[in-house]
Amino acid sequence: MTDETKDAAAADQPVDAAVVAVGDDLGVDAVAGIAVQGNQALIVAQFADMDSAKNAYYALVDAEAKRAIDIDGVLVVNADYQGKVNIQKMTDHKTRTGFVWGAVAGAAIGLIFPPTILAGAVYAGVAGAAIGKARNVMMKSGVAEELAGVIAPGTSGIVALVSITAVDAVKSTIPDAKVVKSAPVDDETAAAVKDAAKAAGDSSAG
Repeated sequence: MTDETKDAAAADQPVDAAVVAVGDDLGVDAVAGIAVQGNQALIVAQFADMDSAKNAYYALVDAEAKRAIDIDGVLVVNADYQGKVNIQKMTDHKTRTGFVWGAVAGAAIGLIFPPTILAGAVYAGVAGAAIGKARNVMMKSGVAEELAGVIAPGTSGIVALVSITAVDAVKSTIPDAKVVKSAPVDDETAAAVKDAAKAAGDSSAG
């Protein structure tokens, strides 16, 4: 098999996220996934407290509003000491593409967290069959568990759906994050997330 043939065969294979740890003498500072397939990525970041998570949210709102970073959705969450994840209601930001952050990130949460640990399941029901199928794939690959594990009991965080090219910029915008992980999202899944978000928005408007 020639090198060209090997490259072509490899291109036909599904590609997972590679996880890289970054640290120093004191230990791991951050864990980040290198997104290697798809045009968008899911990012989950952990913060020591709710104030830090909210500050990160508003820093990302500002960056997206200034068109500095291409971000489709962000939500602030926290986990109680039993591990139950609560979604914090923030002032919704509408992006230049017309999507509402809370709806987009809410649908994305359906890919990451089991509905059983979402307190109130505020956004869990909007995702529909397409998101459910995508979540099953993520669960089998271990990506969902990796991302969900960032929000440990007793911590706060953000969940974001961003352009694949914006991952590094997002991480640099939230320097107070204790842990950051990202994973690629294929175009079909990203479209399903946005369709679910639009349906949720249309439903609430009606």
